[in-house]
Amino acid sequence: MDEMTASTWQRRGSSVVFHSKLLGPLIDAGCMVSLRDALGWLKSWPSEPPGESPTVLIAGLETVLEVLDPPGAEEFLRTRVKAFIDQFQEHWDQRGLVFGFGCPAGRFKVDPTFEDVLFEGPGNRTVRLSAGLWNGAARQDMLRIVVKDEQTGRDEPGGFYVRRLS
Repeated sequence: MDEMTASTWQRRGSSVVFHSKLLGPLIDAGCMVSLRDALGWLKSWPSEPPGESPTVLIAGLETVLEVLDPPGAEEFLRTRVKAFIDQFQEHWDQRGLVFGFGCPAGRFKVDPTFEDVLFEGPGNRTVRLSAGLWNGAARQDMLRIVVKDEQTGRDEPGGFYVRRLS
């Protein structure tokens, strides 16, 4: 999987982001919306995105994935969240959609065979995150977002990004 250090993910496409250095400025910008409120937009889409930021930050997906069993979580991703991503891109193509996670990077694994992003929840439960969010068709378009650690000078994983669902 290719890596990116650019900030394109903040302005276009959709992402899962878990690094505090990347999430902090988004939280400060006031562009955060709960997953519940965001999914409600599917019934009545707002005329304008929240805040002045080029990004809309969605909070709460991590909790849903931790509470539901893996088949239920994957179904939720495929039927509800992917539909939201599709609609978001139709309405606000010039905005980045970010699903914020507060967990450590170690809870995300990349299946080396298929390059699927897997999310490991409590009790060793694994959810196929990228297959549900991005329909698996985005594998060739998925990038790993990396951020430089100022103390060590090394790149650290910060999230995953897909330019646009087709």
